[in-house]
Amino acid sequence: MRAFASSFHAWKSLEQQEGVKVPHGLVFPLAVVGAIGQEHGLELYPEEHHPEGPLGFDAIFVSVLDARCMIEGAKHFRKWRVPFWRSDRGEDYPLVWMGGQGLHNPLPMADVADLIVIGDAEDPLPILLELWHSRTSRRAFLDDAASVDGVFVPSVHDRRRDTVKQAVASDISITLRHDISVSLDGTRRLEIARGCKYKCTFCSLGWRTPVRENGTSEIVSQIVRSPKRVHLQAGDAESHSGINEIRSTLRAHGGSDQGWTGRMDTLFENPDQTTPGQKRYAFGVEGVSYRLRRGVGKGYLTDERLVSDTVRFFESIEGDGKGRAAWHLIAGLPTEGRRDALDMINVVTEIDQRMRGKTARNLSMHWQPFSPLPGTPMQWCAAGGGARRMAGLMRGLTRLDWCRVRHVTGRSDTLSHLCAILARSDERGARLIEAYADGAVSVDAAQEMTGSTLGEIDLDAELPWDFVTTHMPKDRVRKAYEVMMDRLKEG
Repeated sequence: MRAFASSFHAWKSLEQQEGVKVPHGLVFPLAVVGAIGQEHGLELYPEEHHPEGPLGFDAIFVSVLDARCMIEGAKHFRKWRVPFWRSDRGEDYPLVWMGGQGLHNPLPMADVADLIVIGDAEDPLPILLELWHSRTSRRAFLDDAASVDGVFVPSVHDRRRDTVKQAVASDISITLRHDISVSLDGTRRLEIARGCKYKCTFCSLGWRTPVRENGTSEIVSQIVRSPKRVHLQAGDAESHSGINEIRSTLRAHGGSDQGWTGRMDTLFENPDQTTPGQKRYAFGVEGVSYRLRRGVGKGYLTDERLVSDTVRFFESIEGDGKGRAAWHLIAGLPTEGRRDALDMINVVTEIDQRMRGKTARNLSMHWQPFSPLPGTPMQWCAAGGGARRMAGLMRGLTRLDWCRVRHVTGRSDTLSHLCAILARSDERGARLIEAYADGAVSVDAAQEMTGSTLGEIDLDAELPWDFVTTHMPKDRVRKAYEVMMDRLKEG
């Protein structure tokens, strides 16, 4: 099978978010898909390298990172000269295969995709490719594909009658068996873990899939066979059970980790841990006050710990101007108020005071509006906003001398709200994607055309994605929501 591969420009979205541009090939999820399918006759060709489009290919493979990318979908189909709606595509067009973490709720793409893989690709993809090569017609292929665990075939399945089981791979060693590079700079990607043991209520990593680790000895054996530049792929690399040995091997190899981290506590909890000055450290701070952080699952990150660990990180960096910290922050979490913002101003000011007389360091504060994600305890919450307003409230921090602050704002409230509406919509979400390709869409119009909402969702209401059976029981997700809301209402 020759397949045209697209992420709806997820890479460009990440570049805009981080302010970094790097030549690249397939995004990581598609590179994994390509490696899995290689032994079964799959050849993937990145969209960015084939401006002529997908006509003439057997299939279009789309990895949907999140709703920010999904909402761009109809624009891509138009550029490819391929009808957006499945009903408008005949036998002359490639079959559209979709997957990715942005399709925990697959319904917005149900009238677009021919099939959607929900969850990990390791188990269903080889079966699907064997079916593709053995069946005599597209219809026969799709009929048989509907019986594969983890595969949703909208033309076969009826979500009101059928359930689809999420695919969860027990073996995630594909990057240890294949030399996978994403950035075209010689960096090898090694996935050391998938999922996350921390259950932050806003984040999909800890709720949508179980935690799985690749073995330390297998990772170490690949590091010594790899180039100097390695990206340790994980939700949080520092929480891997063998991270000390992994990092020690990487240092002895003369290499450096090009990956990101996510938590401050795991960075310093091991006494043998060292901090390479050139590594790009990004910490998920999320809430602007301890009350909010505690509520959403980051109770370890008190104001004092946020101050002391950031100062400790700054002090561990060698040389002038090397390394920097990035904080990722969410604006508009439930119950957030102006007092919470004042807490954050005090924290950063204290960091500046403790850095006085030392080498000045850079702190990037990356702001995003709160968007409730399907499959997480916050899926029932109302969407939030105010990332740009919050950065404005804290603009005085950019004048500090020793902690040099830079604010980076992501999506506007309007775009964030459109994405939230899309992520929690049913099949009517495709109308919004098509309308967005025609021009500006108001939030009110988006809610009307999709039947979705920005507001709170009743806990007993049927959710569009309830027909998907996941590894995490819904009653456990609901219990986490209730605990979270109790904490957010305190103080």
